[in-house]
Amino acid sequence: MRRLLRAVAWLCAAAALALILRTCVFGLVKVAGQSMENTLETGDVALVSRLDYRLGSIRRGDVAQIRVPGRDGTYLKRVVGLPGEKVEFSGGRVFIDGQPLEEPYASNSQEEFSIQLGEDEYFVLGDNRPVSYDSREEDFGAVSAGCFLGRVRAVVWPLDRIQLGI
Repeated sequence: MRRLLRAVAWLCAAAALALILRTCVFGLVKVAGQSMENTLETGDVALVSRLDYRLGSIRRGDVAQIRVPGRDGTYLKRVVGLPGEKVEFSGGRVFIDGQPLEEPYASNSQEEFSIQLGEDEYFVLGDNRPVSYDSREEDFGAVSAGCFLGRVRAVVWPLDRIQLGI
């Protein structure tokens, strides 16, 4: 009987540790939609580090899991504009404070757009610009640091799409 209780205690401790790790350290998210193609494809399972934004800063180029106030679910988007910057779209390119942003991962969008970000505002975009629902939309807009849930670090499924260092 003592052995059984010990085994149950170990199982409970392991389950509690797994829950804490899943909630506070990392998570898995299944990609739905085309907005991050070709970086992330529908059906990919991505590993999200929850510690990145608790221990460090949000950086341009990060692919992040975010929650948008007033919207259901979460989104995977790339950080393009940082607080205080001016983000412009012109001639199919993105400019930050007047300087062109090199984005080999992004498809071009031909729209014209300009926004001056506030003190705690980040501009996020999908890599597949023509179909992405992102900060360009009025009901999405720029997001605050509190909206960031974690940084996408890897694709872990399917096996033929495994990639690290996203």
